[in-house]
Amino acid sequence: MPHKKAPLTLLGQTPPPWHGQAVATQILFDHDWPEFDAECIRMDYSEDMDEVGRFHPLKVWKLIRLIIRTRRSLARGRESILLYPPASAKWVPFLRDVLFLACVRGKAAKTVFIFHASGLAAFAKAGSVRSWLADIAYHGADMALEVAEEKIAPHDVFKAKRHRWCPCGIEVPEAPRPKHEPGAPLKALFVGSLQEGKGVLEILKTAAHLKAAGHEERFRFDVVGRWMDEGFQSEAMAMRHELGVEAMVDFPGQLTGDGKWEAYRKADVFFFPTHYASEASPIVLMEALGCGLPVVTTAWNGIPALMKGCPTATLLPVKSPEAYAEALLALAEEGAREDVEEISRGFYRANFLPERFVERVNTAFLEVSRKENLDETTVAAHEDPLRLSVYLADQNPRHDRSLGISRMTQVVLETMAHRGDIDLHVVSSASSQQGPGAGERVNMLPWSTRSRIPRLLTDHLHPLITNHTTETDIWYFPKGFLPTILPRGKPSVVTVHDTIIDHHADKYPHWRKKPEYAYWSRMLQHTLRHADVVLTVSEHSREMIRAFMKRHGLPEKEILVTYEPCLYESFDQPDNPPKGDYALHLSSREPHKRSRDLIKWWAERSQNDPALPVLELVGKIPPECADLVASHRCFRTHPFLCDERLREVITGARALILPSEIEGFGLPAIEAYYLGTPVCFTKGTSIEEILAESTSLGGFDLHAPESLWLALEDVLAMPAGEIRRIGLELRERFAAEKIVSRMTDSFRKASTRSFS
Repeated sequence: MPHKKAPLTLLGQTPPPWHGQAVATQILFDHDWPEFDAECIRMDYSEDMDEVGRFHPLKVWKLIRLIIRTRRSLARGRESILLYPPASAKWVPFLRDVLFLACVRGKAAKTVFIFHASGLAAFAKAGSVRSWLADIAYHGADMALEVAEEKIAPHDVFKAKRHRWCPCGIEVPEAPRPKHEPGAPLKALFVGSLQEGKGVLEILKTAAHLKAAGHEERFRFDVVGRWMDEGFQSEAMAMRHELGVEAMVDFPGQLTGDGKWEAYRKADVFFFPTHYASEASPIVLMEALGCGLPVVTTAWNGIPALMKGCPTATLLPVKSPEAYAEALLALAEEGAREDVEEISRGFYRANFLPERFVERVNTAFLEVSRKENLDETTVAAHEDPLRLSVYLADQNPRHDRSLGISRMTQVVLETMAHRGDIDLHVVSSASSQQGPGAGERVNMLPWSTRSRIPRLLTDHLHPLITNHTTETDIWYFPKGFLPTILPRGKPSVVTVHDTIIDHHADKYPHWRKKPEYAYWSRMLQHTLRHADVVLTVSEHSREMIRAFMKRHGLPEKEILVTYEPCLYESFDQPDNPPKGDYALHLSSREPHKRSRDLIKWWAERSQNDPALPVLELVGKIPPECADLVASHRCFRTHPFLCDERLREVITGARALILPSEIEGFGLPAIEAYYLGTPVCFTKGTSIEEILAESTSLGGFDLHAPESLWLALEDVLAMPAGEIRRIGLELRERFAAEKIVSRMTDSFRKASTRSFS
């Protein structure tokens, strides 16, 4: 007999009115949901934007009808799932949610909340009465899908059993954009509801700043949208007249369909200076990137997480028209860059296609619809620790490209060993990374894996020669490559850190031999095809892996981002450590590290800048730079240092310089901040992603070496208290316990599946 599908009831507002949440809900309603018996129920409280969030007697009748229809839908089966979008942080929709959910949640076997609006968790915590009411409505959902990463997270406040970050998606038509004509004004586009919180007044003030600086003829602003309030419309029009920017700022009204896409197509930049209280993951930013535009917006609410790693997005403080004017002027001065359109579209395709959104939501439905009860599974897991076999013989620190990976692995395994819910089995060799000192059983292979042939044989044959197969629940490969002979009958989890080998093959084909490139590419393809769970260490790295899979025709699969912990977490965050008059670079011969370029730039700069600090070079100097380093007093060199000495050198540096063009995570960046040292780094890499939430300083462009000196000037001027704040924030975000918890969750989920 065919398997009976679980009933699925989806609720949400669909257009009209037109706003981000409604558009995202329409995408979900349009999907077929083949694994479920789905029914979509439209929440038709408001047909116009000025009705949203406001009380009207007719809405009471609509609420009663919605309760009756939803209860009837949920009664279709015992395994019914409810998807519901909790309200914005306002009393009227909040009280509506309390009444509605109190009446319907009892009929649902599983509840999934998708939090579109920011601020609800903070609103609920702000008073005892609303906290009590929120507990009635939102407590204990089976899954919380959060479209924005908030400092006060809904899943924490409302005690959801599970949660996922779930940014929305939008379909953007592919259409070529006309080239910007030399001398033509730069056209900045805004799309959204016209209200104070969306930054409409900031657009007028930005135009006024540009006019005052003599740039009136160089900029035009199209502010597209519908006015939410006649009083605010009058205020904005009066300000436009007072500032004298009528010729610069136009309000063409609300545009939809082809008219809206044409406005995007004709624009040069998308300008969105929002500070709207409930801003979560603005759909208009996704639309702009999908149309190939660069973006100037605010580091507000969910926007930093949404734009994390986007090279064509500039995020600035709210209500900062001078900064907005400078950013727009910089874009105008830069002129039309041919790669901007493709970079923006690429970021959109990687993150915000509708199928990505549906994929995330569908994964959540499948997870909560499993017949196992989560609490019972968790209890059983703690009664019987997860038996985890970890392969370490492919990590030979300081003898291959695994020093950073080995440092991460050390912290992860030590944290696991002290948790009590994991029984570690370690496969190691005489030369390789070792397991932690407690809580593990070791299978020590009696030979060295430092040289090539023993290493390759061990990597591929160890499942045949180790005795963990019958006494393990899951295999973990922290360096990210599966053996050709897979462990029999047990799931495998890998952490794939990057695709730098593929990057080298494309950009530096002579760095390695062709057979080496071919071998590692095949190994990564084999791993991504056969691993049961793929972990990685940053959103940036996840997109690299997805691009690799697409390039080599591999089927898509979920890739979970866990990030990396830091070895220096066990040391206290320094307050104001003494500094030497030097900057630090961890030198490498690997071409993507760009040590050669940094040495050349530093030598040239030292000729004209007597205040330039000495550059301490720790590690291997590229051979072609040896004479240059020897002939300039602005360099001091060190071989590889022991960890204690390295820690001292990092702590004493005024700045760490990381000019890498590609990284999986960029562990030295957080190592430096943990030790009280600021960082200069290449924009557009994972390092920018890792640091962006805590600081906007230190980024520079490899294509514009002069930007390095501006970045260095910024970080050298950072107060000690600011550096300490950044270090403490990074410690909170990348705490080893948090990262290991994410990893352990993935191990447990993999171990409960059926594998043949």
